[in-house]
Amino acid sequence: MVSAKIVADSIAPSGDRLTTLEVIMPRYILAELNTHRLFSKNSASSRAIPFEKMVKEVQENPFIPMAWQKDHKGMQGTEYFTEEDYIERRKILWLDARDNAIELAKELNEAKVTKQLCNRLLEPFMWHKVLISSTEWENFFNLRCPDYRVGHKDNKFKSWKEVLKEVDFERETLEEPVMFPLMHNKGQADIHMMFLAEAIYDAIKESEPKQLKEGEWHIPYGDNMDFTQLVVLGIDKGLLEQKENIEDYYNQDDEDVVDTLRNKISIARCARLSYQTLGDNPEINYEKDLELYETLVKSGHASPTEHVAVVMNDDQYHYYTKTKPLHGGVYTERGWCRNFRGFIQYRALID
Repeated sequence: MVSAKIVADSIAPSGDRLTTLEVIMPRYILAELNTHRLFSKNSASSRAIPFEKMVKEVQENPFIPMAWQKDHKGMQGTEYFTEEDYIERRKILWLDARDNAIELAKELNEAKVTKQLCNRLLEPFMWHKVLISSTEWENFFNLRCPDYRVGHKDNKFKSWKEVLKEVDFERETLEEPVMFPLMHNKGQADIHMMFLAEAIYDAIKESEPKQLKEGEWHIPYGDNMDFTQLVVLGIDKGLLEQKENIEDYYNQDDEDVVDTLRNKISIARCARLSYQTLGDNPEINYEKDLELYETLVKSGHASPTEHVAVVMNDDQYHYYTKTKPLHGGVYTERGWCRNFRGFIQYRALID
């Protein structure tokens, strides 16, 4: 099912909020997600995942449409098949198409064709994981969230959870978690994109961001990194001096070194999303993560470095700007570093 899980959520003294989420969605809507250019993204790669693993995923956990719209004009319909036998027949046809795709992909694989092509045939039936970081969500929510019209004609809701807080329904009507909300939805996006946007909207609204000070770091996957192990790593790398007690390393200079190591490990973990699953409690091999970080930077694969960012100080907020058109002229907005506001991407620093 479509889902969104927050892996880092930070707010700066300026009020700017940077949130990083892992989302799971149907692979076929990735192109629509990629149109949102204020997002920094990394995602699982069909080119990197072994063919046998892809086949197993599509066989055991295929994407099947959450609802079946009737044929319609324009980009979005409003009518759905609701009869159980009709729905079941369409699921069978969908899975037949999946089986045919697997069979043909296997024939290509046996003919020694690269997984980069064989895996492409399976993409319509794949669930897809994406890591997204952004300080700007409003436009995405306005375009992609559902538009639930319930109760008073002026009531519009982006989330079904918001609807349930405001409107009372008969209990039996809530037994259908997909179709019943769809009947009240006037949104114009693909239904799976709307469910994705709604999941992100709910996750962010329900999350309590961590209050950061200027100079502090937003570090995805950073919460479960062990300070002591990072200190040992810093000593092994010659970045820290050997001291008698771990408490002796709690000073600004040594903590800056530990933050740098934590940043690099975080970047490596963001990159690993392209070809492996980290899980809820991943074991971290710091040495391998640092090796991967160095490989990424040297080879120019810098997109994973966009998810790690540092809070701007007052001077930086004043000087990092971008201009926008206004009535034939331009006006300046402060606090912008590339596609983030209030935060400086690690990528901007290494570039």
